[in-house]
Amino acid sequence: MVIKNGNGIVWPDNKRIALMLTFDFDVEWLRYSREGRRSLGFADRSRGEYAIEEGLTRCLRVLDKQNVESTFFVPGKVAETYPEEVKKIAEMGHEIAYHGWEHEDSIDMTQAEEFRNMERAEAVFRKLTGKKPTGARGCWNMTYAFTPELLRKRGYKYSSVMKNCDYAWMYPGDAECPLIEFPVDHTFDDYTFFFFTFNTPQHRSNYPIDYVFDYWTDAFEELASEGDKIMVLKLHPQLIGRASRAVLLDRFITYAKDHDAWIASCNEVADYILEQEMKTTEERRSQR
Repeated sequence: MVIKNGNGIVWPDNKRIALMLTFDFDVEWLRYSREGRRSLGFADRSRGEYAIEEGLTRCLRVLDKQNVESTFFVPGKVAETYPEEVKKIAEMGHEIAYHGWEHEDSIDMTQAEEFRNMERAEAVFRKLTGKKPTGARGCWNMTYAFTPELLRKRGYKYSSVMKNCDYAWMYPGDAECPLIEFPVDHTFDDYTFFFFTFNTPQHRSNYPIDYVFDYWTDAFEELASEGDKIMVLKLHPQLIGRASRAVLLDRFITYAKDHDAWIASCNEVADYILEQEMKTTEERRSQR
């Protein structure tokens, strides 16, 4: 059972919903971990590299135009390989969060292995941005029994990997080290609509832009009407950064702004929720 943070939470300025624009900046490691480095052909590798050559620039341009902050989940190896791009993301005011070392696809990850991955990635992030991440997203949406406790021990505030609901919630356990979860869903993931490869397992999605826009705005309205929900878009610069899709992102952000969304980074939303939890706890104590 989780500790729900919805049930009437009021977002800043009475906004209808908290919207988090998150980017998995996996570059070619998304495809390496899916199909293996040796079997990956030049075509798929270059599709991943599109994030560096074009996609990231378009995404940052849209975010800058809209004057919104977002969260980039970055594997440590990507930051090590493309340091200037990661520094640019941070310099433009966006949050850098943990996303594995090489976007590992392993159901057998041990706590010791994940500890080492986090240590290595955090060191790279500190060197590039001067900061340690406060949030994490498991690669390929994987999490482990040891993950919440490991995140707490390393001072993380939040995770964003589960699929169980439409509100933010807290992991039970150490009240002195609260850990928030921001659930995601495959229908809010551009991978579902736009990922393409001929390799096995094949995935040849290329949905019309208007279809995706309508789907996301319909979902937005249904969630916003409930008043205490979150919406987490999970995007990839190599996918959403294609020309017409960047326009889709721009359109959706404009729609969300016009329809009373609070758009913030995951870290900012986590801080707000923790502040509200503290106020609620103090009120309960004063009523005893």
